Amino acid sequence: MSEKLKNAARFCYVFAVCGVLAFPAVKLAAQEMHKDESGQDEAVTAENRLLAEKPVLKTEDGTLNRDFTMQYEAWFSDRFGLRTELVTAYGKLTSKLFDVSAEKDVIIGKDDWLFFTPTVPDATGVRTLSDSEIRHIVHNLQMMQDYASANGSELVFAAAPNKASIYPEQLPARYLHTGEKNNLDALYEALAHSGVRVCDWRGALRNAKSADRQLYHKLDTHWNGDGAMLGYQTLMQSLGLDDLGFPQTERTETCDWDGDLWDMLSPAQKNPDANAVYAVPQTYKYVGRIQSIDDMMIRTSCDSGNGTLLMFRDSFGRALIPLLGERFSACTFVRANAVPMDMLTMQPFDFVVYELVERNLDHLLTHAPQMPAPAAEIPAAEQSDQAEPIRLASEENGQYLHVYGLFDAAYENAEAVYLTGNGQSYEAFLCCEQEALELDQHQPNGFSCYLPAEIPAGTSVQVTVRMNGQFIMVGEAQI
Repeated sequence: MSEKLKNAARFCYVFAVCGVLAFPAVKLAAQEMHKDESGQDEAVTAENRLLAEKPVLKTEDGTLNRDFTMQYEAWFSDRFGLRTELVTAYGKLTSKLFDVSAEKDVIIGKDDWLFFTPTVPDATGVRTLSDSEIRHIVHNLQMMQDYASANGSELVFAAAPNKASIYPEQLPARYLHTGEKNNLDALYEALAHSGVRVCDWRGALRNAKSADRQLYHKLDTHWNGDGAMLGYQTLMQSLGLDDLGFPQTERTETCDWDGDLWDMLSPAQKNPDANAVYAVPQTYKYVGRIQSIDDMMIRTSCDSGNGTLLMFRDSFGRALIPLLGERFSACTFVRANAVPMDMLTMQPFDFVVYELVERNLDHLLTHAPQMPAPAAEIPAAEQSDQAEPIRLASEENGQYLHVYGLFDAAYENAEAVYLTGNGQSYEAFLCCEQEALELDQHQPNGFSCYLPAEIPAGTSVQVTVRMNGQFIMVGEAQI
């Protein structure tokens, strides 16, 4: 080969390598140029997470953004060209060669079942919540139930089971059960004597599963149409209501479900999952505008329905909306971390359902429900001279002043906590506002409540705990 041909070959090789390396950035630039008029990012993800936001060079106060480089790297990593195709190829390669998942949050189980990694502790009997935290959850639910009752509503707590809790036999053999109770076991035991009404979906699903009828999707974290129908039927039994024969309607099988776990592994390749569809009448109507089934608030009305329902829900509640929307004359479905219990003062509801997936039980410890803190009468408290200073913060929240913080961890087994200011005492939730306090994890010595907004700034607030029947003032601070 002549020297000229060799140079040409070298040039072509370098040009090809540079082109391959540059293509992801070029495609990203093209995506940026084709953003829609609303400014929405056209890049999509099926990985059950939010994409990193595009960074800015200067912050709102005009100073240089010192984290720009790190933020840009995260933004670019989420959007570079061919990302979904490369993720898909890598996922298929690792699963075929090594029978393992390329995505840390996805487990490849037996018979190609997929599981969400954070659900493994619940499936193997690993407790992540202490006894005192379980008691705090029960206490918080009791406060919610008392408030619902005072407003003429019946509250039911319903924990949607993780798929691995219903089908642990489909997990890889390396995941062995400890023989110990998990978080939900401990919570159910504690709730049994609390007076809080519980819808035991886990028990119903375990009893009903069979070889010929699946209740959860193989490639998704959620229950399928059969599981959702059983969930609806069990909820109606818990509420003491007729299910209107919905479970007996005609059932058909489809294969058109887009599994979220599969999309995390292979976002560029579709693999429809099986599902069951019931011929339940769809005469209900949406009230107001709805963009998707994942809207933060959805209202329905049905002329043939009976009763009213307020449901706080997460993604497991999506499959229940068509069933409950047809069953009740009026429904309101809300997705929120701090559930707005005070909606009960704006509109009467016969029933309140608080649905929460099993893996997120700790949310009952990290987000206080939004409702006026109940007034309380407490005796003169013994003052603790050894307590560490309390951490107290507050922020205006509409008609409320949201007051939250931490007290001495030595009193983390407290049975209740009260805030006293301007001569009035209020009971707070045993809840650690983890995000607002910028903590890495929730602490068992947190408190949170919504006080009247008219409480003036600078008011001195005393924090009192009830522990072993004794009232102890553990700190004081100004709001």
